[in-house]
Amino acid sequence: MKNFHEKREDKDSWREKNLLWGVPSFWIERFPLYYGRSKGFFRKRGISLEIKYYWGGPELAQAVRAGELAIGEMGLPPFTKAFSDGLPARVIGSSIVQQLDHYLAAKPGIKNIKELKGRRVGILSRGSCDEYFLRYMLESHSLDPDRDIEIVPLGSSYGNLDCFSSGIVDAGFIIEPYLSLGESLGVVKVVATVKDYYPRYQWGIIFARDDLLENNPELVGRAMEVYRESCSYIRENSEKAASFGAQVFGIKKEVFLSCLKRNMPSWEMNAMLDCEGVKNCIRMQKETGAVPVDFDFGAIAHQL
Repeated sequence: MKNFHEKREDKDSWREKNLLWGVPSFWIERFPLYYGRSKGFFRKRGISLEIKYYWGGPELAQAVRAGELAIGEMGLPPFTKAFSDGLPARVIGSSIVQQLDHYLAAKPGIKNIKELKGRRVGILSRGSCDEYFLRYMLESHSLDPDRDIEIVPLGSSYGNLDCFSSGIVDAGFIIEPYLSLGESLGVVKVVATVKDYYPRYQWGIIFARDDLLENNPELVGRAMEVYRESCSYIRENSEKAASFGAQVFGIKKEVFLSCLKRNMPSWEMNAMLDCEGVKNCIRMQKETGAVPVDFDFGAIAHQL
């Protein structure tokens, strides 16, 4: 593995470079990017950061194949599937939501997963992590995902609490901080957490295209340094971070702070992959036929 810290940089390498960072949804996992940009951490290292949304892992993978995108985040399940189909990219680290702190919530009258039978359940998109997880969770309770419920891809409406109050869905995965907001308003309550079904699992990952890693490793290295710096600053200054987060997500500071307190203890702040969690993810991907039985994660890992 190349060590970008030891690479000699010429005088042009620190000229400000535009960097498009692709992500699958607008939720708290994006917070280090917004905070790092706001605090000037990216610009200090010569990076002009643009964040672009794609509604799910498959859409992100398509942008990578098309040459539109060179770095970003997605869930490990859709990444491994895309890589096994020829995606020219590598996993370079973990996002803050490494483990499956992902919540399936429902209208207050629904008490558990078994009561989802005959209901409409919202996910991000077809082929996204949500669909993988939902199918496994339903099958664990002897429910058929294709017959017993209606799966509703929400796309740009993902995380919108109006989907619940208007009847578009009866339940669904809700991303933070909107889960905390929905609970505070009495709109939804948690019926299950994905990590209860997958106790050790690498979920969110940061990836980079092969050509970016080969041609400009120091830029990727600087971006990862900023990501870690932003995470550290959030951890050490949670009150200040909550004030900014409330502005970014359009909610009250106390709601965002309660969200941080619930989730931050389990965040991966150093962008390091959980090797055991990776193995579990790959094993489950193989069991479902999403990747070949001889799939080797070592071929796609390039931890920075």
